[in-house]
Amino acid sequence: MTRIKQPRQLALRLRLDDEATFDNFYDSANQAVVAHLRHCVRQWAEHGSVETGGTLLKEFVWLWGNSGAGCSHLLQAVCHELDALGQPVFYLTLSAWRELSPDVLCGLEQVSALCLDNVDEVAGIPEWEEALFHLYNRMAARQTPLLVAARSSPQYTPFRLQDLHSRLQSAAVFQLQPLSDDNKVAALKMRAAHLGFDLNDEVASYLVHRSERSMTALIAVLHDLDRHSLETQRKVTIPLLKSLMTG
Repeated sequence: MTRIKQPRQLALRLRLDDEATFDNFYDSANQAVVAHLRHCVRQWAEHGSVETGGTLLKEFVWLWGNSGAGCSHLLQAVCHELDALGQPVFYLTLSAWRELSPDVLCGLEQVSALCLDNVDEVAGIPEWEEALFHLYNRMAARQTPLLVAARSSPQYTPFRLQDLHSRLQSAAVFQLQPLSDDNKVAALKMRAAHLGFDLNDEVASYLVHRSERSMTALIAVLHDLDRHSLETQRKVTIPLLKSLMTG
């Protein structure tokens, strides 16, 4: 079905973030995770899924961490990489479950890899748990690679359907470590360079220490700062940042 093979044609709420790539991810604290995912991409692109009739997934990765740790970024980075290699891949965030039906999971085992974000959002909801359970079984039969993100490990994610809970614990689990303030400064400078402007240490440090601490919030301010600089035709400085934050 077209919706599966062409994820960029989904409704806006399910579109990939064009900036959520491996090159845009500052991996100082999570190099091993990024290296593993890059390896997975190569493997999945080369081999794809195979009908085996198995009961457990061999290619199953679970990322977890606090909001803003980068789990969503990395799931979408995997999608971008596989898409660039011509592989049918699907990204779905279950934070949108209220706007969706569990039927959206039907047929997703047909892709080369499936990325399910915020899967913990549907823990404890019977119809979603049952749909996930059946999806997992179909994916195990085809050995379709699965990459999941949540705020906790599968062991501590409160799924009530025991068969689903036990299957999810078969994943290779990676916790994303939060960045230190110095690493956040470096990450912001790297992202600014990709956006095409220079962000010096002083401005980056000011932003880190006077804004919401999550990288998601900091990147949002960085984009606003870039737009503000272009609109006012002013260089990115602490006074310009102050005018944005107090305006």
